[in-house]
Amino acid sequence: MASKGLSTEDRARLEDVGFMTCMTLSLLGNYAQTGHFGGPLAYTPFNVAMHLAGPDLGGLRYDIRRPKHPFGDKFMMAAGHSVPTCYALWMVLYQAMERRHTNTGDKKYAVDPDVAILPVDALGFRRGHDAIKTLLKDLGLNSDPLFAQAKARGIKALAGHAESIDVTNDTNGGPSGVGVATAAGKAAFWDMVGSPIDGGPKVICFEGEFAMTEGHAQEVKTQAMAMQVGKRLRMILSDNNAGIDDALIGGVISNKTPGYVLKDQWTSYGWNVHTIDDGSDYGQVVKVMKDMEEWDAKDRRPMITIAKTVKGYWPAAHNGTLNDGVKQITGYKSHPYSQKMNSEYFIALCESFEKKYGVSFVGIRDGAVSDTKARLVQFKTNLDVVMSVLDQSGLGDWVADRLVAIGDQVKDDHKLNVNNTTDPFQDERLRVANLPMEPQKLSIKNDLSGATKDVSITLFEQPGKAWGARRAISEVVKWMNHVTGNRFVTLAADLSESINVEHGALWGHYDPEDNPRGTRVKAAIQEAGNVASAIGLISQSASVDPEKFSGVWALSGTYGAFTPLMYTPARVWSQQNQDSKFRVGVLHILAGHSGPETAADGRTHFGIFATQVWKLFPRNQTIHLNFWDYNDVAAGYFAAAEIAARDPKVGIISIEVARPDNAVADRSVFADKDVKAAAKGFYVIRDFDASKPKGGYVLCQGASSTVNTVKLLKRFDEAGLNVKIISCISEELFDRQPEAYRNSVLPPEAPYDAMVVSTGTRRVWPYKFLGPLTDGYSLTSDWDHQWLTSGLENDVIAEAHLDPEAIFKGIERFAKARPERIASQAKLVV
Repeated sequence: MASKGLSTEDRARLEDVGFMTCMTLSLLGNYAQTGHFGGPLAYTPFNVAMHLAGPDLGGLRYDIRRPKHPFGDKFMMAAGHSVPTCYALWMVLYQAMERRHTNTGDKKYAVDPDVAILPVDALGFRRGHDAIKTLLKDLGLNSDPLFAQAKARGIKALAGHAESIDVTNDTNGGPSGVGVATAAGKAAFWDMVGSPIDGGPKVICFEGEFAMTEGHAQEVKTQAMAMQVGKRLRMILSDNNAGIDDALIGGVISNKTPGYVLKDQWTSYGWNVHTIDDGSDYGQVVKVMKDMEEWDAKDRRPMITIAKTVKGYWPAAHNGTLNDGVKQITGYKSHPYSQKMNSEYFIALCESFEKKYGVSFVGIRDGAVSDTKARLVQFKTNLDVVMSVLDQSGLGDWVADRLVAIGDQVKDDHKLNVNNTTDPFQDERLRVANLPMEPQKLSIKNDLSGATKDVSITLFEQPGKAWGARRAISEVVKWMNHVTGNRFVTLAADLSESINVEHGALWGHYDPEDNPRGTRVKAAIQEAGNVASAIGLISQSASVDPEKFSGVWALSGTYGAFTPLMYTPARVWSQQNQDSKFRVGVLHILAGHSGPETAADGRTHFGIFATQVWKLFPRNQTIHLNFWDYNDVAAGYFAAAEIAARDPKVGIISIEVARPDNAVADRSVFADKDVKAAAKGFYVIRDFDASKPKGGYVLCQGASSTVNTVKLLKRFDEAGLNVKIISCISEELFDRQPEAYRNSVLPPEAPYDAMVVSTGTRRVWPYKFLGPLTDGYSLTSDWDHQWLTSGLENDVIAEAHLDPEAIFKGIERFAKARPERIASQAKLVV
C-alpha cells in the first residue's frame, strides 16, 4: 500500500537537521584545515532524508543503536571523500539520542558510546588513532567539562574517506570507484539467502558522476544487471558536473562533442532510471525515494536516481550568494576545504546559520587561532552552538523519537532460506584431516526446488594420470558447496570453464528467481567488476551474532596475467576485513592460467610478474597458494580454508595454477610421502644423503619448474648431486607449522645455502629469508630480465630456461659451487 508523502512539519525538520549537518561539516573543515567540502554539502539533503525519512518513504531501515545489525539496510557512502556529511549528520543524530536519554532516563534512547560518533569526535577528524589518544591530556583539557563526552572512550579517529566501521556506512569508499563497484554483490547476497525484497535489507549507494567514469564503477552497470538485483539496489548519482580539478561536461568532455548524457548511459545498460531536477529540494528527494520504494519488486532492473545537485551547496544561499553579497563557492573549486581558518567565507556561512536559528558562534570574527589548545576549545564550543539547535522547537525530541521508531523496525527474526545460526565453513568435514581420499559418489537434493541428482567429487587422483592441478579446482569448489549447502560462489571473467570453476556449482548458474541455489554467477569479461561483486557478496553476514559468520565465500578468477585488475578492490577489502565489526567471508582470487606456460596464447597472457601482486598485503592477512600437482590442491586449499574460517584476520586466499595437464606425481619416491603434505606449506621431495657432503637446498615453486625438477630425481642420484629439494606451496601455511617441522625442512642456516627454481620471478621469492647469493644461482622465468616471446608450451619453457636440461645444469652448478658459496658469505661477516 502506498504511504503518505512527506508532511510539511517533517520536511521542516529534515531541513533543520540538514542545515545543522552542513554547518557541522563546515566546522570540521575550518578547524581541521583539511578535508573535502563541496561534495559532502551536495549529498547532505539525500543523506539526511535517507537517515530520517523512514522506510515507508524509501529511507533506511536501520537501528542507530545497532547500526551494524545484519537486517538493517546497507548504506554506502561510495563517494568516500564526501564522508564529512556523514560524520556531521551522525554527530547530530547521536547528540539528539544522548540529549533525550539524559532528559528522560529512558533506556530506549541509550547508545553505547563505542558505537556512536559524537560531537567530541570532531577533534579526531582526519587524525590517526595514536595521535589523539592523549590529545586532551597533553593539552590539560581532559577534565574540562566541554570535552566530557570523551570520558567514556576517548576521541574517535575519523578517516578522510568513508570506512565500513562508520555507523551505517557499509563500504570503504573512494579509490577508483571500488566502493560503488561492490554494491551489486551486496544486494545479490540478500537474494541468495532468501530475504524478501520488500521488507528485507536494501542497498543504498551514493556516488558522483566523475567517479562513475572509473572502470570499476562502470562495470557495476553490467554486474547488477547480470545478478538481477532489482530495486534492492538503489543508487543515488549526484550530478553536479564537478570533479576535483575540472568540470566533466565542458571540461573533460568538450562541449563540441554532444551525446554524453548520463541518463542514456544507464538506460542503455537496462537500468531503471529516475531523475530529479533539484537534489537539494527535500520534497523532490523524498518523493523519488518513495517512488523507488513503491516500485514493483518483480521488476529485476537495478535502480538509480540521477539528481541534479550543486557542489558547494548551502541551505541559505540565494542565487549564488551568501550574506552581504559573498559569492558562493561552487563547482570543482569547492572540492577541498581551502579557506583559511575563520575566513570571510566561513564567517558568511556561520552568519547565515546564526540568522536562521538566533545563535552566536564564539571567536570566529577574531581571526585564525594558532594555539592548539585554544583552537580545540573554540572548535568544540562552536560545535555545541550548532547542537544547541536541537533544543529549539522540539527538534531534538523529534529526531530521537524518529530514530527509535525507525530502529524498532529492525528485528532479530527475519525470513531467510538458510540457517543463520551456524558458520558452514567451520564444518568438521572441511578440515584437512577429514577430507575423503577416495572419489565420492553422492546423491544430493536441492532444499528449495526439491530436485535431486548424483554428483562425483574427486579430491585426490591416482599417480600417473595426466590431470593438471587446475583440474582439482572444480572438485574443491564442489566439496565446499556440498558441505556448506551451496555457500561458495564463483564469478569468472567469461572463463569459468577455462579456469576450471564451472563444474564447482552443484546446481548450475545462479538466478535469484529460477535458481537461487546456483552458485556460478554468470559474468562478463570484467575482472575488476567481478572481484568487486565477489567482495560485495562476502562482506555481508546474516548472523545476528557478530562473532559468528553466516554468509558466503566467493571466488573470482581469470588468467594470472590479468589478476592485477583485481588488486585495488582486494586491497581495500583487506583493510575492511581487518577492521570489520562483525565476521565476514573470505575472498578467493584464482590465477587460473599462471606462469610462462600461458604464453602459448601470446606474451599478453604471460603471467609471471602479475600474480606477485597477491603477496602485497600485510603478513598473516592473506594466504597465497601456488600448486603444481593435482594432489596438492585439496590439502593445501583446505588447510588455508581451515585457518581463514577461524582467524578473522585472513580475508583473502589467492591461488595459482598453470595450464598444462601434467601427470599426477608418484609420491612414493618423495622423501615426504604424505599425499596431504601440501597442507604444511612446504614439504621435502628429496632429502640429503646423510653419508655425503651437502650440495644445498633447492626451493621449487610453480608447475613446469617443479614437474621438470621431479623428472630429474634419478639423474641427480647418478650425478652425485646431494641437494635437498623442497616444494614451496605456501609460505603462509609453512609459517604456521610448528617450529620443529619448519626447522626439519629449512633449518636456520638453509636460506644462505639455497637456490630457487620457479616459474615466477626474482622479484618475489617463495621464502622471505633467502640469502645474498640466491639470485645468482636461481632459475626463474625472468632469468635475462626480458619479456619472453610466445609459442608452444615447450618452446616457452625452454626459452624460460626451465626445461629439464636447463634445470639440471643450473642445480649442478649450484651444488658444485657450494664450498665457494659458503666461503664467500663467511667473508661478508666481519
